[in-house]
Amino acid sequence: MENSEGIIALVSAVREKANRFIAEQLKIRGITDIATPYGGIFVHLFKNGELSMGDIARKIDRDKSTVTSLVKKLVALGYVETSTSSSDSRVTTVRLTEKGGALENDFKEISIMLQEMIYQDFSALEQDILVRLLMRVKGNFEGRYSDSLIQNNK
Repeated sequence: MENSEGIIALVSAVREKANRFIAEQLKIRGITDIATPYGGIFVHLFKNGELSMGDIARKIDRDKSTVTSLVKKLVALGYVETSTSSSDSRVTTVRLTEKGGALENDFKEISIMLQEMIYQDFSALEQDILVRLLMRVKGNFEGRYSDSLIQNNK
């Protein structure tokens, strides 16, 4: 396992480069008030329309206090709005404003460009294997890893 010592450094370097790429692409599009940590919130709201704070936290793998802080900033910037659930007053829901929804095409374009960069010169099988192995690593930290992820690829 010669390369195993640097796996965390390697994953961190890839994440840093991806975040830098995203930030540059946002800047090119004149979007200068959003940092990369907000991206996951936008992506899931584009997909789902409205989500509770708890749902967002689960989907972006962050704790609720972090999500609350991120959402408050997006509210202040006018990209999202929050409301109390009519069925449960303890639940706060989040939805995009018109300003936030207007970013969907930019996010899609950046996502496509990022995917193309990441998977450049990878076969479909290599892409699948990479994703499955990274899911396995993530699962090892969560204690919820299932061998079925790898066995499905055999």
